[in-house]
Amino acid sequence: MVPLWADLPFVLALGRAGTLSGAARLLKMDRTTISRRIEQLEDALKEPLFDHFGGRFSLTSYGRQVFAAAESAEQELAILEQRTQGQHSGRIRVSLPEDLSISLAPCFHEFALEYPHIILELTSTYRIVDLYHFEADVALRFSSGNDGNLLTRKIGKPILALYRRKNAKNAALRYIARPGETDVPEDVLKRVPNAKFCMTVDGVVATRELIAQGLGIGILPCHLGDSDMRIERCSDPLPEVNWLLSIVYRPEQRRLRRIIDFVTFVEDHLLRLPGFDTSISGAR
Repeated sequence: MVPLWADLPFVLALGRAGTLSGAARLLKMDRTTISRRIEQLEDALKEPLFDHFGGRFSLTSYGRQVFAAAESAEQELAILEQRTQGQHSGRIRVSLPEDLSISLAPCFHEFALEYPHIILELTSTYRIVDLYHFEADVALRFSSGNDGNLLTRKIGKPILALYRRKNAKNAALRYIARPGETDVPEDVLKRVPNAKFCMTVDGVVATRELIAQGLGIGILPCHLGDSDMRIERCSDPLPEVNWLLSIVYRPEQRRLRRIIDFVTFVEDHLLRLPGFDTSISGAR
């Protein structure tokens, strides 16, 4: 049996949200209706579409095939709709690190003004989301650059430096460490010989706030640190990192105008944003 058109929104919503309550919000229906429709579809197909554990729903191998077919049909309809209506519309689910969500806030503001019919759904996370399991439409991620078969717009390597609260020279005696560090790194001691280990903080946004409060010095990406008027650089750039920022999306989405317009819009903004070595930028 081929799933009916009327069944596909339920598969898409539950596959994307991962919970009945999340799917209910997407479809503006009650959870019972969604659960019943999924059960009826699985009974008709004689094959489970979802594994259910602890309130979470994850697609089975067969469910991923049905989901992919449903999303392909959805995208084809979106392409047809944008041709007939002549306007950009729809939703784009975007995953990105928290520090980038801060640095890109002006970009998202501009995009919303220019494309009022496109709804962005932003999720701030450092987790590498699985685009092939449809956890997002577009991801901005820091990685080694190996993103498999995904389409990639390479932005560049982030530039890092030491920061302190403005005019708080005594703050240089205390070093706010990154996860895994148990002492002041050699690269920091070369620049601040008297620095002493202070505490460990997981997250550059929290580190920036502690620096701004005058607790000590810490390493920040320059795109985040340079934009905060409360703090200042207190070193030259640290040694080059071996990971880069990329924008990634699935190959089949290259035909969706809203996806390409969004990716291009963000790419242009990032390439103009200080704090990245963009000498290796480009598409793959």
